Amino acid sequence: MAENGPREDIAKIVSEKLLSLFKWKQYGPYDQDFPCRKQQKHLDKDKTQKHTHPVDVVFGYKDPYSNKNVLLNTDLKSYGEGTINSTMVEDALISLAKTIDCAENSPDWQRKYAIPPGDYEVRGLLFVYNHDNKQQKEFYEFFYPPKREKGQLGRPPKPIQLSKIPVPKDKQLHFVEPLLINYWMSISADISDMIRLSTFPKNDYGFYYPQLTFHKVTSSEKYLPATIELLSSPFIIIKHDEVKEIVNSTIETVYGPGYIVYYNREAKTDKEFLYLLDLLSKYQLLNSENKIRLKIPQVNADSSARSHFTRALEKYAHEWGYDDAGKSLNIHLDMIPYTREFYNSENIGWKSVHA
Repeated sequence: MAENGPREDIAKIVSEKLLSLFKWKQYGPYDQDFPCRKQQKHLDKDKTQKHTHPVDVVFGYKDPYSNKNVLLNTDLKSYGEGTINSTMVEDALISLAKTIDCAENSPDWQRKYAIPPGDYEVRGLLFVYNHDNKQQKEFYEFFYPPKREKGQLGRPPKPIQLSKIPVPKDKQLHFVEPLLINYWMSISADISDMIRLSTFPKNDYGFYYPQLTFHKVTSSEKYLPATIELLSSPFIIIKHDEVKEIVNSTIETVYGPGYIVYYNREAKTDKEFLYLLDLLSKYQLLNSENKIRLKIPQVNADSSARSHFTRALEKYAHEWGYDDAGKSLNIHLDMIPYTREFYNSENIGWKSVHA
């Protein structure tokens, strides 16, 4: 059965808040099951009743490169620190792999989730929110546990067995771990602050995708959504229009168009920033005309990040013959707060009762 308790409601609240920001859409209802089409393959040997697959929610967007609708059959989880472990993640991924194996060609699934016209592909998404905000490890350690120190007591942690996860051919599973969710929430909080300060538009923005050698942007949409690959990458580029407001009964531009770059690495050296500057230059974004705001959540950043950035700008300007990097390259660094939100499952439960 799809989960719908107070803790799962927390994951719904968080996912709704974040994914609308990234210009994703929700298709169909929450918390539905659909009949399994491969009973012999998916039914546990010790069970006799007919098998169904749970679906917490389906999110979707149109991929800018393939122009296909990507539909993410999503499993929303909300756990405390002590209950997030490799067994939980492995079991959830196995269930999700079986679900997408049946979903794409299931008439029941297609009816419930009002598939948009055009080409589409179904993927699985495991969204794991840590409601007590104490989980500070990356899920990578569940797949590849760190080596134990000499003399360390206790059993070594059991890694996730990738061979046990039956991902169908040509299908993909994605997982969003608590640390990545906190990074997204930091972006959400920062954008909310900029909107409040009239330095970012409420709606007139989209995510930037470069024209690559073997991958060209084929979408005609003006404001592109964020793909799951982009949201998991080292940096995210957002292109925004000007901000307009009514001033003395006339509509005026109060902040010009530009780009926001959110950087999700530690910024330990100037080489990191040099590499980023070089990429922005290849994308033809780095010049005196384009205003670029580079933003780094403070929890990720080295204490000398600003010094590393300044040094990288100077080196870049020297290599390309600029007299004044600050004037020739319209890019500025901001350190933004790292955001974690706390939800009380008991309060969420009461809200559901009285809704």
